[in-house]
Amino acid sequence: MQPSSLAPADVTSPWRRPSRMNRNAVDVVEVARGEHRVLIRSSLGPPIRITPQAWADLVAAVKRGEYDDL
Repeated sequence: MQPSSLAPADVTSPWRRPSRMNRNAVDVVEVARGEHRVLIRSSLGPPIRITPQAWADLVAAVKRGEYDDL
């Protein structure tokens, strides 16, 4: 199944966005739980699905500051 063909039933939790965002931002990243996957989407493209482990690895890397230079 292609990411663009995600049905509403594929999302098992509400979409969540950061509680603090830049009001001038053009794009907002949102995440939701899907069946056996974490869904990530933005206003600039279709959602993608990743495994819960890939999500946990990304969150840990962000918390460690590995992407602070981007």
